[in-house]
Amino acid sequence: MKQLIVLFITLALSSGLAAQTGNWRVNGHVRAEAGENLAGATVSLVDQQQTSTDSAGSFSLAIERPKGVLVIRRLGYFPQRVRLDTLAFAGNTAKIDIFLVSNDIALPEIAVSGRPMESLYRENNRSSLIDYGFAGKDLLLLVREGKRFFLRLSTDAGALLTELQLPEDAFTLLHKSCIGNFHAVGGNWAWEVALNGRQLDTLARYPATRFHQLVEPCVLVQDDHYFFRRGGPFRQSVEYYYADPEYRRHSLANICDKTAEQQLLRRYREILVAYMRTLPDIDQDEILAGNSPFADPAQVLKPENLVKMAETNGLVAAIGFFDLMATDSVYAPLVRVGEAIYLFDHVNDRLTRYRAAPWQGTELALDYHRAPGWDKQVLVDDALNRVYGRFSGKGGRLIFKEIDTGTGAVRREYMPDIAPYLSDHYKIRNGYLYLIGQPEAGVPNRQLFKINLFKYGK
Repeated sequence: MKQLIVLFITLALSSGLAAQTGNWRVNGHVRAEAGENLAGATVSLVDQQQTSTDSAGSFSLAIERPKGVLVIRRLGYFPQRVRLDTLAFAGNTAKIDIFLVSNDIALPEIAVSGRPMESLYRENNRSSLIDYGFAGKDLLLLVREGKRFFLRLSTDAGALLTELQLPEDAFTLLHKSCIGNFHAVGGNWAWEVALNGRQLDTLARYPATRFHQLVEPCVLVQDDHYFFRRGGPFRQSVEYYYADPEYRRHSLANICDKTAEQQLLRRYREILVAYMRTLPDIDQDEILAGNSPFADPAQVLKPENLVKMAETNGLVAAIGFFDLMATDSVYAPLVRVGEAIYLFDHVNDRLTRYRAAPWQGTELALDYHRAPGWDKQVLVDDALNRVYGRFSGKGGRLIFKEIDTGTGAVRREYMPDIAPYLSDHYKIRNGYLYLIGQPEAGVPNRQLFKINLFKYGK
């Protein structure tokens, strides 16, 4: 557990950092953009020495030679990378001032516009928008142009600030971690995004498998407690647990749709028996002995395993139906709203509120998700501390229902009928709905839109 926490704070993908040694020294200060001193920031030479800033934001780091990369981190801020060979050493000492950029969801400047919907980015015949996220008051976009991938930082109005071409990989995801930093994830590797003022950068790459194992499961941090999510067999259960400041693990909640899990288990056993009839005896013995991924319920839904089992037309049809059943998974998000944590348990019709360690929850009843059109998505407006559930109305019309976290009931509905019919990647900030949509059915190019949600309340 301690290794997991250290990963999120320092992303120390090696075995650790050594004590300070060497005849060279880097002295400096770490501040926020506005100039306030940042105590407790870590300053490390990758895979080697590390130190922390004092109450005045000052640090002094001994190094063996003036080569390598310094990485500066603090919770709540984007990391920054500094190459030692760019510093001016006087004798054996260099001085440096570091200004970190906050990754908190900030309120962007309000632009006066009479347009009910604004387009912030447009695809063309060579470009496509893969993903996006809120980087402080700005927007961070993951864009593909031909065979190349780019990170683009833009204002909330869509004006380009800077861009960075990424290394070659098939990027599919721009993930904002539980500590607020972004990771660009490809098929083989992942890169943590760094920010120096308004200049984009990336830290050293690490295996994408490590991202899925260690970074992705962390869902939020509250009061120095790290909360993790782990899915169960057939996507029909979820466990939440947390690590306290001493790295001790504690269980928070377990949610399971037992009826659906048993139905899928029974269906899978039928498929497995039919599949084993197509195998030689030695391969059947491996499955029966539990030495095959086909014997592990946690692995059966991996696409490569399902493809291997599709040996006959009958199995293809059965596996397709089985995968469709598993798609209707348990949806029980754990989110932070203001100073509290909320678990939306849509299986047991229950909203649990946690306010402080040891995280004993108080429960409220939920029933909004029983209404027609529930799309199994809860969105949090971190800027305004509001929560919304997404629904589909007649003709695919978008409906967002604001949930009162004090009662569990629907407070108000919003129907932004101006939104494109073909849309996804929904996010809400400061009362504005952001989405990637295709405005014309006959034109495949999509756009990133921003809609004032409050104009469509009813």
